[in-house]
Amino acid sequence: MKSFIGSQVALRTLEAGFNVCLVVRREDQADKLRRIFAEHQDKITFVVVPDITAPGGFDECLQGVEYVMHVASPIPGSGTADHLTPAVKGTVSVLQSALKVPSIRKVVITASIFSLIPIGPIPDGAVVREDNDFDFTFDVESLPGRPEIEKYHASKIAAQKAVIDFVAANNPPFDIATIHPIYVFGRSLAQETAEQLNGTNRLLFLSLTSGMPLDGQFIGVHVDDVAIAHVRALTRSGSTVKGVQPYLVSCKRHSWREVYGFVKTRYPNVPVKLDPVDSTNYMVDTTRAERKLGMEFRQMEEQVAEVTDQQLELRG
Repeated sequence: MKSFIGSQVALRTLEAGFNVCLVVRREDQADKLRRIFAEHQDKITFVVVPDITAPGGFDECLQGVEYVMHVASPIPGSGTADHLTPAVKGTVSVLQSALKVPSIRKVVITASIFSLIPIGPIPDGAVVREDNDFDFTFDVESLPGRPEIEKYHASKIAAQKAVIDFVAANNPPFDIATIHPIYVFGRSLAQETAEQLNGTNRLLFLSLTSGMPLDGQFIGVHVDDVAIAHVRALTRSGSTVKGVQPYLVSCKRHSWREVYGFVKTRYPNVPVKLDPVDSTNYMVDTTRAERKLGMEFRQMEEQVAEVTDQQLELRG
């Protein structure tokens, strides 16, 4: 766990009072995490799992634990050619290992809004919820030749289906929550240099400086809200929730004109380019997360300010 979202989830879990075992793929990755979580050293242990897709790979590290958070999955731009295998087999491997541990009460999985929308255009004005009856089929054979974002999208759909299929086949004694963020923005605990800018923060910063918005509208969620949703999914939904409980997390939509207007006002000396193209695309209904997890989402201004502030700081 060394990612943008993963590091924030770990921090919030530690702050909630949990003892945390962090899984890394290489021993040297733990060094950076020790720096990030220096104030919580007494609550952290590390386990190396080189291959998260290997059956039984998590058997040993899950012994005696009560809660599992599975955050690992390749993102676009990570250099991974195959997104499908680690997303699906990594998730199933965690669940299969958890099934062998009687003490486990709940598993929380980082998913994506891409798990809940089809590949291809969505009608303008559509409202995305956790239970939309969309057509999620896609051609697996054609994926190698498709754009990277489509490979990622397909991997999130397939991973969510794998979770549902696992529950149907195994009827596990623990509950499963899946957290479905839209584009995630905010200050990164993992970024230490300007060159390390990646993921959705990179997309946002390039949108502001190149005039090429990452979507027809701005719908984002603060990284800390994503982390809070993970922790609350452990403690608030209760033992009466069975099967898979998905939660969409997002702030309300904004036009890119609103975003650029905010940036120009707050950062008058930062060169910002404006693309006048703006469309509604789809909207997101976060009622379930608000009611069951008590979520109150940070809005566009705080998300954009944190990303911009951090990048300006790192660039001197």
